Amino acid sequence: MISLEQKMLDHSASMILLVDTDGLQIVRANRQAGQVLGYTVDELLSHKIVDIESSLQDVFYWEEVEAGAFTEIEWQEGLYCGADGELIEVSKSISLIQHEDKTYLLVQARDIRQERKTEEQLEQTLSRLRATLEATGNGILAIDWHGRIVSMNRMFSAMWAIPDELLEQHRDDDIIGHVSSLVSEQAACRERLSAIVDSEESDEHFNLADGRVFECKSRPQYLGEHIVGRVFSFADVTRRVAAEDALRESRDELERRVEQRTGELQSANIKLKAEREQQAALIARLEEAQSQLIQSEKMASIGQLAAGVAHEINNPVGFVKSNLGTLQRYIADLGKVLKAYAEIEHELGEASQASVSQLKKELELDYLQEDLDVLLAETNDGVQRVQDIVRDLKNFSHVSSSDIVLANLEMGLDSTLNVVWNELKYKAKVVKEYAAIPEIMCAPSQLNQVFMNLLVNASQAIEEHGQISIRTASSEAEIRIEIEDSGRGIPPENLGRIFEPFFTTKPVGKGTGLGLSLSYGIVKKHHGRIEVSSEVGKGTRFTVILPRHVDYSAGESAGENGAK
Repeated sequence: MISLEQKMLDHSASMILLVDTDGLQIVRANRQAGQVLGYTVDELLSHKIVDIESSLQDVFYWEEVEAGAFTEIEWQEGLYCGADGELIEVSKSISLIQHEDKTYLLVQARDIRQERKTEEQLEQTLSRLRATLEATGNGILAIDWHGRIVSMNRMFSAMWAIPDELLEQHRDDDIIGHVSSLVSEQAACRERLSAIVDSEESDEHFNLADGRVFECKSRPQYLGEHIVGRVFSFADVTRRVAAEDALRESRDELERRVEQRTGELQSANIKLKAEREQQAALIARLEEAQSQLIQSEKMASIGQLAAGVAHEINNPVGFVKSNLGTLQRYIADLGKVLKAYAEIEHELGEASQASVSQLKKELELDYLQEDLDVLLAETNDGVQRVQDIVRDLKNFSHVSSSDIVLANLEMGLDSTLNVVWNELKYKAKVVKEYAAIPEIMCAPSQLNQVFMNLLVNASQAIEEHGQISIRTASSEAEIRIEIEDSGRGIPPENLGRIFEPFFTTKPVGKGTGLGLSLSYGIVKKHHGRIEVSSEVGKGTRFTVILPRHVDYSAGESAGENGAK
């Protein structure tokens, strides 16, 4: 049993190693250390700390420990050697621990490879940002919370012709004043450059006294949720503004001409949209049909294999049962002989009687005769159980049972339970509440597939141990089969989608999303329906409702549909 201390160690996000200073043997380790280094915990306990710590300063440190110099370390960097020989950068601390007259060193370490990678990526990002700042065709100005200029690129200083002495002396107020003096609306420009705490993005034009037009875009700089500055981008849009004015007149004329064709284009667009929607629906139906066909073919192959296996098992089991019956008769005959010998035993001499009695005592003859009956009965019961399982397997697979036949669905439920019992027995208690429903015309193998899917889903919905209830009921017009579990339930937002093809709430690799879709299709082809109700945390109930009287002779049968 894992101790409480070991469980506490295993919940730590850091690697933890406890080292005996006498010999430097690792005496305790947590699961995180094993996962990072590539060892099991037991493998780590067979190593010394010097097998793990590989940097030169680590080697010197542990040599000092062996010499009796115990020094605590507060988070310094080092190298660990993994099981595959890879060197792992770590940040570690070492603490001294005294316990029961022994001295230990507690080593705590963090894998900092990802931190190093992040730092390198950050440096690359900053370098790229600096290069981008200079490579852009716009003038960039960044001002902090206090109104100080924190950065500007060469394009900004050139387009505003800022004097060199202002730049060299970092006279921020004078630089802002110089910029504002070149704009026709100086007050508005200075107000914009001072509005650092404004949370809105801005996009406006400044008309310069020399006739140029500058576009100014700005947005706040955030640190977390707090504004710490503002970044301005200036672009010379003089030519663009003049071109836009010319284009505006042309656009007005063009819009008048476009209006004449708008009606035609709208009609064509509506028609095209309708055609695309029809194509998308057709493709979706084709994909669903293809997936269902593949799943049906798989189930048919599994059915053939199960039937073959059942046939191969049935033959030797038949031999065993036949020979067991013969053995019982032989043992009964031997019992009669032993009884006859017992009746004339008193006619033997005293020496012979003593010898026979001794032999019977040594062989425990009375016990053997009683135990033989018990052993034979248990063996008969075991053979009968194997035959029952084989019969249920054949009934479940029933390769030719896509045809419509009169079937007892409660027997189908029992057969399916036996087939999936290994999936259920450790997860749930199964409670059957059968109402002796009447037989109906159906494709039993296909409905068995529906029952199997619902039972397996119910088992998988139960996380530890719960209950699965199977109920049947009938009325004059229909029969009902309920399969209810006490599992985790289905969230309301998913309840309306569970019968969609490929929709699944299971983890990747645990389900295809086709099981309930195929089950829905099978029940629908039997002119029935599936109802579902669920409550998160309490469980789910699926109800299969089938009509008692259906004329399958008029049109496709459920079996023919299911085999397509």
